Amino acid sequence: MDYQDMTNALLLQVLMFIAWSFLLYGLASAAIRFLPELAKWSVFWQALLIVTLAPLLPFSFYIVNDLIPDKLKSAVFNSQHSLVVQTNSLVNQVASQTASQFFCTILATALLTGCVYSLLRFSLSSFRVKKFILQNEPAIQFGLFSQPQQMIIKAKNIDVYITEQAISPFVYGFFKMKILLPKHVMSMPAQQRFLLIEHELMHIERHDPRAVIIFRFCSALFWFNPLIRFFEKRFMQTMELNCDAAVLSAHPESKRHYAQSLIASIKLTTNSINSVITTCFSGTSLNKEDFASRIRMAMSAQQPKVYGLGYWLVILLTSSFFILFALTAKSAVYQQNIYPSDSLGMLPVLNARVSSGYNEVNDFRGRKAHKGIDFAAAQGTDVIASFSGRVTIADSTSLHKNYGKVVLIEQQDNKHNLYAHLDSFNVKAGQWITAGQKLGTVGSTGRVTGPHLHFEILQDGDHVDPSIYLDVEQ
Repeated sequence: MDYQDMTNALLLQVLMFIAWSFLLYGLASAAIRFLPELAKWSVFWQALLIVTLAPLLPFSFYIVNDLIPDKLKSAVFNSQHSLVVQTNSLVNQVASQTASQFFCTILATALLTGCVYSLLRFSLSSFRVKKFILQNEPAIQFGLFSQPQQMIIKAKNIDVYITEQAISPFVYGFFKMKILLPKHVMSMPAQQRFLLIEHELMHIERHDPRAVIIFRFCSALFWFNPLIRFFEKRFMQTMELNCDAAVLSAHPESKRHYAQSLIASIKLTTNSINSVITTCFSGTSLNKEDFASRIRMAMSAQQPKVYGLGYWLVILLTSSFFILFALTAKSAVYQQNIYPSDSLGMLPVLNARVSSGYNEVNDFRGRKAHKGIDFAAAQGTDVIASFSGRVTIADSTSLHKNYGKVVLIEQQDNKHNLYAHLDSFNVKAGQWITAGQKLGTVGSTGRVTGPHLHFEILQDGDHVDPSIYLDVEQ
């Protein structure tokens, strides 16, 4: 794939990604109408992010009935020994699209530049948070932690730091977890302090810090997609609610103390750190409505919502279905737009001579009709793809040995193009290729009398005259 193909493929991928995001957003909104509890579950937004990213996966499902048509499996090919000198002119079928190509290049450059800039900002934010944590004193005395909490900190190898800054307690880290506690926590009543620390440890237990970093990374990388940022915001809101619910489920008798610890933390927090990539007990990423919801839940007499196995199964099955659908649709869209069906193909060898035409009969082939066109050229001459498609064979073993080194390309309209007697390959099986792209060189492998390219076209498994699809002078 050349530079322009890569640019076009990138832009198509971006358009597919954004369109898929909005489709999922619409479906998610409809699902929330019927099941409002989904919107309050952080796992729902995590699953939505994963499904949204499915079209960006570097593979797709490409379904074919058979890689090799039956006619090729049973064919025993014999080359023509005489070279009929006839002149061919190559007709370039690719129209000049300089302006549109320039625009696509500028757009792709802008997208990539924005990605680099956003990722640099993300990296800088991560560096600043880590630097801020390490500037504070590590906790030496663990008397403010309960015995079970001390065991968890030791078992999970969590670093705890104490800061003089009046900030919200938070957890940060991906592999190595760090908890930063403001000094004012020491002055809080023991029960409130216990619940506040329980909240931070619960974040670690639920792997929330990693999820926050992943969301933030995706928001930076895919800055051009506003829905990623929206999903991130909803995740951050529900993550805190779910963490609250998990703590309250473990300590149902402490609801009033939990609400008091939340209110006290809000009052005592006067400074802020980059809470976008941290899990904060009462950070600046949450608004008044979020705090009100958390306090109401803490003060409610009802038990917090627990998302059981049924919810998990529905999320797993639904996500799997949409991921499979996205990968299957991606192949169809990608093939249709990047590798469309070409009505008239390019001659596979430049300035070649037709040495044997379609349906020609001679003694060398045992009076059997020739099923392709032979293009005679010097060994090592470039062979290009006449049509766009997917390489299904690029070897010397899949077909009869008389073919020698072969490349077989499948088009989207169930056509197959065969290039035989090659000297070398520039492609491999499974690769997508565009018309005009080099796929190998002319050779004399297999049963031949001299270097040439044997070219065949099969439609729905049957041989057809290649001159129908090529501008060949015979």
